[in-house]
Amino acid sequence: MNGIAVLHLITELDIGGAQTALVRLLAGMRRDCFSPTVACLYNGDATIAQRIRALNIPVVDLGMTAKWRWDAFWRLYRLLRRGQPAILHTWMFHANIPGRVLGRLAGVPIVISSERTMGQESRFRYAVNRITLPLADRVICVSERVADFAARVIGVPPSKLVVIPNGVPLESFQPGNRAEVRALLGIGLSKPIIGTVGRLQPVKGIHDLLKAFAHLVTGHPEAILLVIGEGPQRTQLEALAQELGISQRVHFLGSRTDVSRLLSGMDIFVLPSVWEGMPNAVLEAMAVGLPVVATAVGGTPELVVDGVTGLLVRPGNPLALAETLAALLRDSDQRRKMGRAGRERVVQCFGVERVVEQTERLYERLLAEKGIEPTNKVQFR
Repeated sequence: MNGIAVLHLITELDIGGAQTALVRLLAGMRRDCFSPTVACLYNGDATIAQRIRALNIPVVDLGMTAKWRWDAFWRLYRLLRRGQPAILHTWMFHANIPGRVLGRLAGVPIVISSERTMGQESRFRYAVNRITLPLADRVICVSERVADFAARVIGVPPSKLVVIPNGVPLESFQPGNRAEVRALLGIGLSKPIIGTVGRLQPVKGIHDLLKAFAHLVTGHPEAILLVIGEGPQRTQLEALAQELGISQRVHFLGSRTDVSRLLSGMDIFVLPSVWEGMPNAVLEAMAVGLPVVATAVGGTPELVVDGVTGLLVRPGNPLALAETLAALLRDSDQRRKMGRAGRERVVQCFGVERVVEQTERLYERLLAEKGIEPTNKVQFR
């Protein structure tokens, strides 16, 4: 690799939205123009790290095994001084802050941060974010709603904001063989399947989905719910399904590498999140032709056109979610129309190639602003 050296700094490399977006970006970028290295504060041997290494991109684990391991920041500073990247691109809050400070101290010409969510952060985090903002050249947001939030709440100057939505590798997510997937799952073709994908943590609202499903099965006793993903709430959610009397109809599948295939066996995709930035799971479901029922939070309404590609509901309302799912289960024609419209929307607007192109253009603009010629290539060592 002999392109402009870029260091991507991310908190950790287990499966998640930011991590998935990072590996998809790296897979598509021109390696003759940009020479990437990835550093993480911890979890350098996790699933996404392995995928990045498979792309022949180095991954450096900074060894922050506990919050008090400040020596990880010293290792980051040395990595920046030794490698002298032209661009430091940080992902997630815990990477943004040290990346801005240490990037400038190490003399990195271009520092780009990311804002990917609209979570309820603490006042301390907002303050630290705001104080270090002058050290960043640009802040990439994954949706217009996140950009608006970053400007209003965090205080990011509009001149520094750039919106680059998530994207889907369309060759990997497309309508598949429904019967084949049903056979794999051991579920008959006549049984309606509702599915969700995401990390099992409170923000994803799976507890609301289970309560909604308990209402739903009274009118649709053959319905099945698939929950794909792992996380700290799994045991609690399995206990809730048992308490609600739906454990026989809810399948917790854990973390899977064949999500694109499993989606093709579903009838409806649902995402009941409390907040979101720009959910990859919704994009993936739309790409395989599924109608989507989701909460109208964060950047989700920028993906799901209500009444066209899916249906939007208020967060935290299991009964409304159940009624919306039931209405869509009763109307197979509407499901097919929404599924087709969703696929078309992703193809037109959310292919991963657009993410790569927009990111490369941003890099090139900033390189030009700093007077760094693409022909003067630097190898990250």
